[in-house]
Amino acid sequence: MDPVHHGKPLLTVPENTVKIIACDRFKPGVTLETITPWLPQEVAHVWRLWKAGIVRENYARADEPGVVIVFELDSVEEARRYVDDFPLSRAGYLEWFFIPVVVPLPIEALFRDDVDIAEPYDRTLAG
Repeated sequence: MDPVHHGKPLLTVPENTVKIIACDRFKPGVTLETITPWLPQEVAHVWRLWKAGIVRENYARADEPGVVIVFELDSVEEARRYVDDFPLSRAGYLEWFFIPVVVPLPIEALFRDDVDIAEPYDRTLAG
């Protein structure tokens, strides 16, 4: 049975819907010059996965060289299989870190009827 709040069903998340945030990092000794010859293959590989709906988002890291890729898959293990097949991963140049995330419970479900939820929603703008 779906949980309810104020007589209305709450959003339910399909069991296998998981976004996986995957961050890479150069292994020690690897530089941009090391990977530059591989970049056309790497970008083409990510683009194919993007067109297939496996990669949902792709970003360059702002804090250090590397990328952040958001997958929509069943598990971290599945994301690991995909990144292990990237040309730079197969060449042994990258290490990967994974964070699985799911849709949170709708925040309205946490409020009580007696709690002020009226506008302005962004209280930093209120005088």
